[in-house]
Amino acid sequence: MLADDQVDMYMKDYYYKIKDKDLKTIQDLEKNNRLEKRFNTIFFTQGDSKTPEYSGILSAMIGTVMTLCVAMLFAFPIGVATAVYLEEFSTQGKWSEFLEVNINNLAAIPSILFGLLGLAIFINLFGMPRSSALVGGLTLALMTLPIIVVSSRAALRSVPASIRQAGYGLGLTKVQVVKDHVLPLAFPGIMTGSIIGLAQAMGETAPLIIVGMIAFIPDSPSTVLEASTVMPAQIFTWAGMPERAYIERTAA
Repeated sequence: MLADDQVDMYMKDYYYKIKDKDLKTIQDLEKNNRLEKRFNTIFFTQGDSKTPEYSGILSAMIGTVMTLCVAMLFAFPIGVATAVYLEEFSTQGKWSEFLEVNINNLAAIPSILFGLLGLAIFINLFGMPRSSALVGGLTLALMTLPIIVVSSRAALRSVPASIRQAGYGLGLTKVQVVKDHVLPLAFPGIMTGSIIGLAQAMGETAPLIIVGMIAFIPDSPSTVLEASTVMPAQIFTWAGMPERAYIERTAA
């Protein structure tokens, strides 16, 4: 039988709140070797719970993976395509200048504003389910997009001009040069920037709080349309709980 979280605190010599009558029972069980500490498998196999001893990170882990997958599926192709267009195909004009200014401005916007944007567009305008990995992923994708575009442009710029000139000398079209020669050489740099953007998105809490992903979610989501939470939001929730046993789980 799983003991109460206060018993757990007592067994670890931490601060505990146990009545004298119950404390005597616990001490008797301890003397008779009927009370023991075991590895906390529940922490990895269960979702959140209102009782600390039954709380775990499984639902938050699955929600995080789903949210990041949605973010990358949306941000990566659009970000790379934008970078290729601006660096290889666009001509200097008002439209390209407008895009560049907006991309640079988006990179400097506080993350909580992306949460407000996600709330206004994806939930209020398009009616997507609140607290879902789909909404959270799209919100994080908007935030990650400028980082992917800027890093992808830098990677494309680092490809030597001789590669392009050699392709044109062989009679290749611009699309063929970019698709078959420039992009493969720039791909490691593009992936580096995308991973950095993804890592930043993984630690974001503020925009996800705005779109409702800080809700109490005990069950693991099975689709991106179901209510879910993420690891940063779970840590934030546990850090504010009054029970001291949640402090251990926050640290873990």
